[in-house]
Amino acid sequence: MTARAKARPLSDRLAELSDAVTAAKQRARDAELEHGQVVAKITAARDAIVEAHAVGDAATAARLSKDRARLEGATLRGAEERLEGARVALSRAEVEVSTFAASNLQGLLAERQPDAQAAVEAVEAAVEALGQAQAGWNAAEADTAALLRLAGADTGSLPKFPERLATLVRDARRAGQVGVPAPLPIALQQGGS
Repeated sequence: MTARAKARPLSDRLAELSDAVTAAKQRARDAELEHGQVVAKITAARDAIVEAHAVGDAATAARLSKDRARLEGATLRGAEERLEGARVALSRAEVEVSTFAASNLQGLLAERQPDAQAAVEAVEAAVEALGQAQAGWNAAEADTAALLRLAGADTGSLPKFPERLATLVRDARRAGQVGVPAPLPIALQQGGS
């Protein structure tokens, strides 16, 4: 068992239940498709019977009527029952996953807290790194300009730090002064329940 599986048993169970919902949805779609195909066959059989009567072919109409009766009987009933069963299974799976999430919400949120905190730290580090990167670029540009001046070369060909990025860095510094909240309910961040 991995460390993650040990650390997040509720989330793992939630994922299993969510996978069961996905499987139930697929089963319901398959049952709907099967039911639709049976209905289409019945409609085609009816149209063929009508056409047989239109041309006066009673023997073909009688044979097709038997085929249609078989389709309307056990075949359609079976498809309807499978469809209804798939819909019931889907409903049960959806209720189970929702009930599990509701009854284990605090535990599920607690399992997500380390990832949420890591995300906060990553955002704060990225803001800091962005400022440091611009400072590094500016230092390298100043060093290059000093060397060019020392050599008596023109510094006019040196590129400037892109203004859009400079604006981004300024905005990031301002935003860095604001605490980054964890993507969790506020009560949980404050240690409440």
